[in-house]
Amino acid sequence: MPEQWKFSKEKDLMFEQAFGRDHYWHYHPDTIEGVRSYMVKVVVPEGKGHDFHRHPEMHEILYILKGRAEQWIEGEMQYLEEGDSIYIDADVVHGTFNAGEGPLEFLAVLSPPEGWAAGTLDVSDEEPYASYRSK
Repeated sequence: MPEQWKFSKEKDLMFEQAFGRDHYWHYHPDTIEGVRSYMVKVVVPEGKGHDFHRHPEMHEILYILKGRAEQWIEGEMQYLEEGDSIYIDADVVHGTFNAGEGPLEFLAVLSPPEGWAAGTLDVSDEEPYASYRSK
């Protein structure tokens, strides 16, 4: 039977380092069965980011905890600060870059879990995304 609740303590989080970012997984497919959403705290070093990508079968909510994000959704860009958030539907291209001093920290909530297998597809080398910002 799927778990109906689960407490996550910081000391017990699943840690993953990927593409120069630190991921602290509160809820991940490998740590909780039957969950309807996944949540990860992402720490992005100054000057780095998560380049343009899409999740074909999952939507995502980003919530800024600390720092300043240069947030792209398709061809639109806005700066997000602590307390700001954005909802991104499945298969919508987006990119999140650290636009401040010090680390950028945000929470990402992804669902539905059935979309996990479709993965995250990098489109940063495709036009028009490759031309949106200088690398």
